[in-house]
Amino acid sequence: MKRVPLVFAALIGIAAVPTLAQQLQQPTVPTTKPVTPPTNSGIGPKLDQVQPTQVPKVASNPNQRPQAPTAIPSTGPAREVPTGTAAPGARKQPTNLLDANGKSVNGMIQVAPNRVYDPATGRYHWTEMSGDQQKLVD
Repeated sequence: MKRVPLVFAALIGIAAVPTLAQQLQQPTVPTTKPVTPPTNSGIGPKLDQVQPTQVPKVASNPNQRPQAPTAIPSTGPAREVPTGTAAPGARKQPTNLLDANGKSVNGMIQVAPNRVYDPATGRYHWTEMSGDQQKLVD
């Protein structure tokens, strides 16, 4: 009966040996050097001399100010769009557009290579090329 506590104590002692070994291998904390405060007050380097600031000289009277080198053009930088021709990005109506039954469909506006818009219904439709003609898919 007295052997059980003795064996139990020995097992605990053996199990504690690796933990004690790890505690022995801990690095030592390096000592820190005391921080010396800077000799000058404030943050950053100390300036030896005060630097003079130059105030720009602007005449208070607009007539005394220098003129611009060139006059501003009255037409502006943008070019005017000619009203007689269509804009370069305007969509054209597809030629030879057919519906699913093979009948010609008019009034559709092509918005993409395989997409048309029907302004009468307000719907977009998919198309596919069949030879030189476009057919509505849906």
